[in-house]
Amino acid sequence: MSAESLDQLLAAGPDPDAPVYLARFVEAGGRIPDGDEERRLLAALLSNGGYLVDRLLTDASALERLGVDPYLRAPKPRQVIHAEVDAACAGARDLRSLQRALRRYTRGEMLRLGAREIGWGTTLEVAWELSGLADAVAEASVRICEGILRAAYGEPRSPERTAAFVVLGMGKLGGDELNFSSDVDLVYLYSTDDGAAGSLTLHEYYARLSQMVTQAIGDQTEDGIVFRVDLRLRPEGRSGAICNSLAAAERYYETFGRTWERQALLRARPIAGDRALGDEFLRIVSPFVFPRIIGPQAIDEVLALRKLFRAKVVGDAFDVKLGSGGIRDVELVAQLLQLLNAGKRAELRERGTLKALHRLTLAGLVSDREQRTLSDAYRFLRRVEHRLQLEQGGQTHQLPADASSYALVARRLGHEGADAFTAELERHRAAVVAIANTLGEPVSGAPAAVMRLLDPASSRSEIESELASAGFTDAKASADVLELVQSRMPPSWLAEIIASPDPDRALRHFCELAQHGSVGLFTLLREHPQLLRMLASLFGTSDHLSRHLLSHPALWASLLAGLGEPRLTEETWRAALPARLGGLGEEEALREMRRYQAEEILRIGIHDVVGNLDGAEVSDQLTSLGEACLAASVNEVVERLAERHGRPDAGLAILAFGSFGARETRYGSDLDLVFLFTNPGQTSKGMDHQEWFARLAQRLINSLGALMDEGRLYEVDTRLRPSGAQGLLVTSYPSFAQYHRETAAPWERVALLRARPVFLADFGVAGRAAEITRLLEAATYERPAEVEAVRADLLRMRARIESERVAAGTTHLRFSPGGLTDLEFLAAFEQLRRGAADAAWRTTSPRRALEVLATTPGFDRGADVLDDHLFLQRASLRLRLLHDRPDDRLAPEDLPRLARSLALTEPELTHQLQERMARVRRIFEELVGHPH
Repeated sequence: MSAESLDQLLAAGPDPDAPVYLARFVEAGGRIPDGDEERRLLAALLSNGGYLVDRLLTDASALERLGVDPYLRAPKPRQVIHAEVDAACAGARDLRSLQRALRRYTRGEMLRLGAREIGWGTTLEVAWELSGLADAVAEASVRICEGILRAAYGEPRSPERTAAFVVLGMGKLGGDELNFSSDVDLVYLYSTDDGAAGSLTLHEYYARLSQMVTQAIGDQTEDGIVFRVDLRLRPEGRSGAICNSLAAAERYYETFGRTWERQALLRARPIAGDRALGDEFLRIVSPFVFPRIIGPQAIDEVLALRKLFRAKVVGDAFDVKLGSGGIRDVELVAQLLQLLNAGKRAELRERGTLKALHRLTLAGLVSDREQRTLSDAYRFLRRVEHRLQLEQGGQTHQLPADASSYALVARRLGHEGADAFTAELERHRAAVVAIANTLGEPVSGAPAAVMRLLDPASSRSEIESELASAGFTDAKASADVLELVQSRMPPSWLAEIIASPDPDRALRHFCELAQHGSVGLFTLLREHPQLLRMLASLFGTSDHLSRHLLSHPALWASLLAGLGEPRLTEETWRAALPARLGGLGEEEALREMRRYQAEEILRIGIHDVVGNLDGAEVSDQLTSLGEACLAASVNEVVERLAERHGRPDAGLAILAFGSFGARETRYGSDLDLVFLFTNPGQTSKGMDHQEWFARLAQRLINSLGALMDEGRLYEVDTRLRPSGAQGLLVTSYPSFAQYHRETAAPWERVALLRARPVFLADFGVAGRAAEITRLLEAATYERPAEVEAVRADLLRMRARIESERVAAGTTHLRFSPGGLTDLEFLAAFEQLRRGAADAAWRTTSPRRALEVLATTPGFDRGADVLDDHLFLQRASLRLRLLHDRPDDRLAPEDLPRLARSLALTEPELTHQLQERMARVRRIFEELVGHPH
């Protein structure tokens, strides 16, 4: 064949730019092949999509390898794919080398599969091979990453059962129907929590494995990406743990599983790791996925997805996946019929769409004509989908809007022109729509409500009625707000607003965002649905945090950067703030501290409201934030004080008391602090230690409490120092020890239970300051406690709190009978009663003390106590966000918002509070006594 023949092939092909691509190919070092078949292959690659051209230009020598590949013209068996991936990764010894090997192998496979798509295979064969490639990549990633972890931590072991891990493929991957730009929907499971891998719990071990597998497959590196990894189908979605034990997953689906999760599990398939574990999980959840009877609400939820799909389509061009009569409509018909019937007919439990349609036909649920119609349309639409993705090299399903690009797609699909392609497309679409419409319309449901609320043809009265039905309290005012932004409000925003704790409040903040947000911000929210969900929860929970975010655009970057970091490490806490303060003057340092605190409270608040942190974790994060701000403030004050008055030959200890000492800090909490110095003496410039440390303490209190434009850091309460408000602001170690040995009231010993050093510094002999730990333990636990005297004092204190702090007819989550104070006093009583003899009780955390109580022989309500504590703690934190002030009083008007913020109905919240607080009070009275 002559060189002109190649030109003729290109000229006869669908893309007029193909000769330009040929020139670039030659410039890149590509060799024009001699054989007829190889030239036809080159011409086809250059004429059928930008993605294939890019692959050739990146590696021109790939053409020669492709021409002799035995699997260019036949599907590559899965065992071959697995063997090739294993060989490609044979030298990988760490995550980086694994990523490189997987990406380099995948690049070659994508060119081969692209060639098969455009003429050397069928679309469904290619989808099957792409799925096999994802399987092999996941399998190699699990094997190599687990080898890395085992080398670092040891083999995971469990006395209960064999420790094992499995990756489930969901969605198109589960159905063996992956396309060129598909995400791979993965769910990670492990066998049991009972066991360990070296120093790690099994959950920690398998969470690290899950993260590494995700990075191996989904991270964007200099070598590109293998597949984008989507983990949102795991239990509890984005807010859930990255991996779940078998028991935890079973509990989740039994208790909280929703219809769309049932639908997702129809296609679940073990693809890597321990397949037997995957099969066991699928057997366990089978009653949830395939119920004997499915209710009308679940059917409505499935049908409502059709409108939600269409609502996601942008522009007038047809979306082959989501548009009316598109791929999702075909899948919806098959999946809904499976959900309705597969609970009673196991033969209908098929993951693949075409296979499912075939089985539905054999079962008499779909006619032969309907099956042929849907199957033909599905094959046609999937072929169009693949060609669009080869054209654009991205995750697209939308036909081009401009005529020339549309005509090019038509020619690449083998049609003479755009009209012929459009005619075939519309024929398939109309046939699919006619069948899908027989399924009916949803009666209700949030997605359908969203569509009606955003329909310009909806009347004002219809909008108000829909808002009221969706949970808005002031439908009239919210309708006014919605009218302002109706044309700019994306459906996904409104869906999240409806789901937020306070839709009226969330709508107001989203209105401001819609009115003043930039195009970049809209894009950001569209590309990061997790961020959108976080915002909706935040906007519906806290006016203060919402306003702070909206009025400080600089926070958006740090907010997005912190999406995956609900919990900061201790190293981060220690280093982050000092790094920001380096080189700043005194006033600017104070301002920077406040900016840092505001950012961190916003980060913690967002992860709190979306459920990434439980109540204990929120308090722990807020405590670490307080410690970081305190340490930075002390260091600033010390340097300036020492410069003027010299340095003391003594150590400093700052003790935290109360909730700060217990690591149960809440939003808006004061810091209860006591200042101690180790010994009398004078500084290097002759100032008495007592005066020097008193000045330090006063300046620190002023620094923390100063109100600036950026707000204040913390109010400091020092009334728990020896002799209270009448005592010296700072006390020496010997005086502190003597006071608590000879003078302190019984309630002060209770307060000591929560005391811990949060800042220690030696300005003289090293190690002096640390002696406070031994001093505290001696003052708290080594003196014998008179149990009955402690009991009587606690009961008097409890009765006084109830009478003075709880108004009649109101509920206070801390101070009401059965509130958190009962649990704190219960923990304190048991600690004072048992702590002298048993070091396990010596903790500053009431939660830890309750955990010890839960394991005490003869006490059989430990699980209740711990669960009630966590629930009340979480409710208290959430109520403070709703109030935007440090207030735990629960007014009747707070109930609906608090309930929604806790993912409960108002009756459920009322019932839980009554039941839990009554139980807490009963236990308190049984173990401590009746307050009087």
